[in-house]
Amino acid sequence: MSKKITEVKDQNTEQLILSAARSVFTKKGFAAARMDDIAQEAGINRALLHYYFRSKGKMFDVIFQENLKSFYANFLEILSTDLPIRDKIRSLVYSEIDTLLERPELPLFILNEIARNPDNLDEMLQHVEVHSFFKVFVQQMKAEIAAGNIRPVDPRQFIMSLMATCIFPFIAKPMLNKVMGISETEFKKVMLARKEVVSELLIASLEK
Repeated sequence: MSKKITEVKDQNTEQLILSAARSVFTKKGFAAARMDDIAQEAGINRALLHYYFRSKGKMFDVIFQENLKSFYANFLEILSTDLPIRDKIRSLVYSEIDTLLERPELPLFILNEIARNPDNLDEMLQHVEVHSFFKVFVQQMKAEIAAGNIRPVDPRQFIMSLMATCIFPFIAKPMLNKVMGISETEFKKVMLARKEVVSELLIASLEK
């Protein structure tokens, strides 16, 4: 067997393990998840699992970084375009809700890890361009305010509003299902419509 084929096989096995670990960590959380659970989910033996990942913590770190990257994947790309600020905001909202519809477990997964291990957050964020996104967005909003294109708002407050209005329904989904009677199928339709609702709400808050 050639080295190239072996490397491809190894990469496939690693991705299989990470996919299984992602599923187990999402269902059980870090503390309750066991290496045996992950091996069983992946359909491999524990010895092979340890060959790729020596510890549960190492595996979790890889998945957490991947999830953070997924969460902010398109943000910097959107901000780097020449679009007017209002179109950038609409694109950010659409991108965020589309990501969450595809990966609805992301918000709780990330928030639970931040609560579980806040001291490790700085190290994790070094591997993701989260700081760059916030810095660039604040700079662009300040420039728009200075040019008189939008009313003077605190960019930090605006970013928090953008994130909160996109994320909250996914975190509160079980409650919304019960209180508002929103079914699984209807939830997706509501969230697709919400992309424009949130965009218009945020853009309107910037009008002078």
